[in-house]
Amino acid sequence: MLKNFSDHKIIQKSFGWIKQNLDPSRSYIILENDLNKQTDSIFFESLITYQYLKKGGYAWKKVYDFKNLKEYLVIQIDPGNEDETLGKIMGYGFGQDIVSYLYKAEN
Repeated sequence: MLKNFSDHKIIQKSFGWIKQNLDPSRSYIILENDLNKQTDSIFFESLITYQYLKKGGYAWKKVYDFKNLKEYLVIQIDPGNEDETLGKIMGYGFGQDIVSYLYKAEN
């Protein structure tokens, strides 16, 4: 499982590793940025989204996949209202190139 979720340290892992290490009792939003298209990180510390995440008590982790040149923001959320939460997060100005994944908790 992903540990120390909100220590805000960047880890170097693949998307496959992320999927294998999600807690099935929790829900997750994963945002993916392709660094082949844009060389700079979009998940910089001053991103307004982090204020929303902090205020909502959400945990998150930044993951870099250097082999495939992708970066991920993995956000752990409580089950229920996942679609609404994803909509709010995407409303903070993420471009059309950002891919979002929604993993809902198993019942």
